[in-house]
Amino acid sequence: MKNFLSLLFFAFLLSSCDDGDIIVTDFDFENQQLQWCGDLESHVLFNINNSLVNEAIAFRFDLDTPELRFFTQEVGQISIPINSTNRIVYRVFNGQVENSYFCNEIPPVSPNVTEEYRSTTGGQVIITTTLKNTVDHDGDGVPSEAEGMATELDTDGDGIPDYLDIDDDADNILTRIEIAVEAENSVNGFPDSDTDGIPDYIDADDDNDGTITRYEDWNLNNNPADDQNEEGVPHYLNPEIIDSFEVDTFRENAISRSFRYLVTIQNLTLVNQGGNGEQIRLQDYVLGYYDSPSQRLVLEPIPAEESEEETEN
Repeated sequence: MKNFLSLLFFAFLLSSCDDGDIIVTDFDFENQQLQWCGDLESHVLFNINNSLVNEAIAFRFDLDTPELRFFTQEVGQISIPINSTNRIVYRVFNGQVENSYFCNEIPPVSPNVTEEYRSTTGGQVIITTTLKNTVDHDGDGVPSEAEGMATELDTDGDGIPDYLDIDDDADNILTRIEIAVEAENSVNGFPDSDTDGIPDYIDADDDNDGTITRYEDWNLNNNPADDQNEEGVPHYLNPEIIDSFEVDTFRENAISRSFRYLVTIQNLTLVNQGGNGEQIRLQDYVLGYYDSPSQRLVLEPIPAEESEEETEN
């Protein structure tokens, strides 16, 4: 942590600032990971530092701000104006600050605030939203690049591209299960049980017995993997078993997503609340980032006829 107070007091000594003088400086918190709390009316993103200097910086914003789409499942960038409702405050304390400090409707009486700077109207807060996991979007163990993300490859034609599809071949056996099968042969490092040159996870008939894997579901529970012989070999991998049960229902395609929100501030002016009018101006300041909890997202398949209509149009 750069000792902001030392920088500030050093600036005072060098310039012999009179009341109202503007200090153009910068200050950083070593830990850039923000904390968050909120209620039905407002949210607070904040960072607390209790090393050398007990300090905190917070951005409190109103949920009714028109530009606000915070904590949505949208990758992109939004801008929130700094005003009397959406404001930034920097405080220095005479003791250690608890993480719950900004989450209380009424701040605790201890520790005491020894210095406080508040933002003036003007400037903006930029929130840039990105996906945290961009290597394996569906978490099935196959990298998104290998699943044809660049071309939106959709092996089973269900309208869900492979890199977002937890069952790439629609056989009701999850991709992460199929890539873990022990097989003598493999293709590109993935099991190929019937040695036909097609990895099991994109092969609709894994044992090449003429009965698609989805139909080798003896107990009709949308999971052929749990129908096995006494030796524990699944029927869908046994070419001698060709019993077929027509199954036209599919497992839910639910993936887990987490987002990173990078918070930057442009043209920020902070005014000392002690009555001396001292100001701090920051043109571009990285407040930090917040990682959202994992969110469950269900992707619905698109019926073949609808997919064909979209292609024609």
